[in-house]
Amino acid sequence: MRRVLGIVIALLLAITLLPACSPGGGGEGGAGEGGTPPSGGDGAPSEYTGFILPTEGQWVDYVMAGEGEDFHQKMECIGQDTVDGKTCIGFEMTMAVPQEGETIVQMWTDAATHQLVKYVMKMGDQVICMDIGSSPYEPPETETPGQYDPSLPSISYGTYPVPGSGETVTVAIFDVPGGEVWVSSQVPFGTVKVIASGTTAMYLYNFGTSGAQRDISKAEMENCMQMPGF
Repeated sequence: MRRVLGIVIALLLAITLLPACSPGGGGEGGAGEGGTPPSGGDGAPSEYTGFILPTEGQWVDYVMAGEGEDFHQKMECIGQDTVDGKTCIGFEMTMAVPQEGETIVQMWTDAATHQLVKYVMKMGDQVICMDIGSSPYEPPETETPGQYDPSLPSISYGTYPVPGSGETVTVAIFDVPGGEVWVSSQVPFGTVKVIASGTTAMYLYNFGTSGAQRDISKAEMENCMQMPGF
């Protein structure tokens, strides 16, 4: 269980790149993580206008670089609900880790303040309450993060073939300390690919604008098991 929790924590740290959904609305250079080289100037595909407004039903499926082998992580916007007496926005991350099985993390943020309200994790049939006070997760942004503002100078542009659908999306490529982040106005949650120290740490496998489903029920979330140290 500790190894799975370590993987989850690493993923939560990575996911701070992504914005929260709001109501109403690895390896190097493989075919599944490709794209055109960065370009700029006249003729470059530059239809990046910032992150699209996330809405209930949207989902993305990423491939994450693991220890020795890659695995999939799906993120879904599951909409609005009342949690601990507060109107909250929720999303789930489902990690299918080789030899560890499936782990689901569900998080709820206050719709008004965007502060984390509830954080639970499901492994098998067990739903565990996680301590929000020691969570590595910070509530994501509801708008385009400042570091990915489309008006910033020196943005490179390109295209990215989505391996799960065959669709090609336009990307804006931002240089960050130690690597690059590829983002798109066509993809829910914005992020398409993250490159760290020359290696692809995560890349988009597929996405959709509807069809997200809640896997941890409200009853399971409200009756999660308290465990010391979590």
